[in-house]
Amino acid sequence: MLAIVLVMFLVLLLAGFPIIVSMGIPALLYVIVEGLPISTMAYSAFQALNSFPLVASPLFVLMGCLINEFGETTRLFNFCRVLMRNAKGYTAKVNIIVSLLFAGMSGAAVADIGGLGQVEIKAMEEEGFSRDYACAVTAATSMVGPIFPPSIPLLIFAVLAQQSPLHCLMSGAIPAFAIVVCLYIFISFQCRTKLKGYHDEHPAAEKESLWAVTKEAAHILFLIPAIIVAMLGGFCSPSEAGAAAVIYILIVEAIKGKFSFSILKNAIMGTYKTVSNIFIIIAVASFFTKVLTLEHFPEMVTSAFLGMADNPFLILLLINLLVLLVGMFMETISALTILTPILLPVAAAIGVAPVHLGVILVLNLTIGMLTPPFGVGLYTVATVGKEAPHKVLKELLPLYVPLLIALMVITYVPELTMWLPSLL
Repeated sequence: MLAIVLVMFLVLLLAGFPIIVSMGIPALLYVIVEGLPISTMAYSAFQALNSFPLVASPLFVLMGCLINEFGETTRLFNFCRVLMRNAKGYTAKVNIIVSLLFAGMSGAAVADIGGLGQVEIKAMEEEGFSRDYACAVTAATSMVGPIFPPSIPLLIFAVLAQQSPLHCLMSGAIPAFAIVVCLYIFISFQCRTKLKGYHDEHPAAEKESLWAVTKEAAHILFLIPAIIVAMLGGFCSPSEAGAAAVIYILIVEAIKGKFSFSILKNAIMGTYKTVSNIFIIIAVASFFTKVLTLEHFPEMVTSAFLGMADNPFLILLLINLLVLLVGMFMETISALTILTPILLPVAAAIGVAPVHLGVILVLNLTIGMLTPPFGVGLYTVATVGKEAPHKVLKELLPLYVPLLIALMVITYVPELTMWLPSLL
């Protein structure tokens, strides 16, 4: 029965059916054949969604949508442009830094591409970079979003693995900086050959004084560290931090005279679409993984991994390869929901902390978003940048090098992940 469920899932997935159909039909078949009550599926979905930590994810998504709708992303980008305008190749480096800053507001890679993509690509073109390279850099730097707090995938992992949401969120902070450092060094070397037709004359957006753009972006620059400090200091939970951030943005925009109900409506609708997609996947995947658990699939996977190697180093390498492969074919939340209960026993068997495993899973799956055949991040940035996906991929391939180096460092140096949570 387990073989039938897995084969049906893979066939439906590769045939192009939506992920909830690919998981739901095999699970429903299992219920019917095994004589379980149909209500088991509904109860399983209720259990998966009846979790207070999940409240934080729509609040952080709403925060990111509000920041986008009020145009704060552009002010943030202009601040970084003016700050670094005298360095050759500065727009590519600004792309990296802004992605880190915006990650603290959106918590998702696609949100980063959608919110800042056009601005970043246009700025890089103005400096002299080709459009396809600008798209590739934008895609690669967006990988920080799902790792740096507040990270939506790490929040979901915390619920699935029954870990502290705060510990999981904080575990991604230092790894995110490691990714930024690797990308910054690599792209700095690339700028020597990729920057053609350099313009010494800066665009009007960069001729403002640093003080002027700092005043414009100060309220947003304050928000990012405030959220992290509030959670680290124990002043509020992630859910409360998300709610406070939303209220803060609304009050600031009202004081500035920029608040409107149409903007609020657009932000709420954007949040609704994003969160509903995430929650319906969690609801269906929860029962699919329960079916796998009833058939002792996690135990089989653990035995298979331990049978292939008894060295934790090699097992972690195999986990990375498996999750990267899965990320190439599945959306991040879907893959995370399925893989977490399967790989947690493997991690426990080799002494890897669940929080550390969460960062490894999320980073692997995020890199998989840039990789064909499905590559959501790749196709999103190609659409935003109005460039052919194969041209973007050609420029993106070298950028896998710093991302994979960062992945290996994060995998094999657990202190990077575990230090901040250990302080809590």
